Amino acid sequence: MRKTVLFLLVAALHPAAAVETGHTRLRGVQPGTTATNPSAAEATEVAAVDRVEAGYWAITVEELQRARHLMRGPRGAFSVSNISPVEVLGIHARSDAERDRYAELFTKLLHDDAQRVLAWQRAGDAAMRRLFPQDKAIDFGRAPNAPALPNWYFAPGGAAP
Repeated sequence: MRKTVLFLLVAALHPAAAVETGHTRLRGVQPGTTATNPSAAEATEVAAVDRVEAGYWAITVEELQRARHLMRGPRGAFSVSNISPVEVLGIHARSDAERDRYAELFTKLLHDDAQRVLAWQRAGDAAMRRLFPQDKAIDFGRAPNAPALPNWYFAPGGAAP
């Protein structure tokens, strides 16, 4: 009885009892073969995907892998699942200089994205004026409880006469 209890206690506390499954990747195994290590082609494919993703964020593959590793720990529990690797690296920076570098990189990425969004919005506004010159983008006059704002406020271009 004591041996059984001791065995169960050791088994429950042994680190091998915990298995990380958050990033398990299943791959097919052909009949008659064994699934041991990924082939060289799969490793190259994964490395290529990592290089592309790291390039999106302007970081190295090693930095991307570090961010993924950090997300497997408490950071993954504390953060939203779509936090960027740059944010993860900045939060877990190992020095002030590293934190500043990631902050500048993230700020540039946000700035560039804001410029793309604004350019898209301007193109949409121009298309609206071109395709529907007499329409208002939003006609509050048709809505119940329409606001009591002057008509010029809703005119195309939004400028007062």
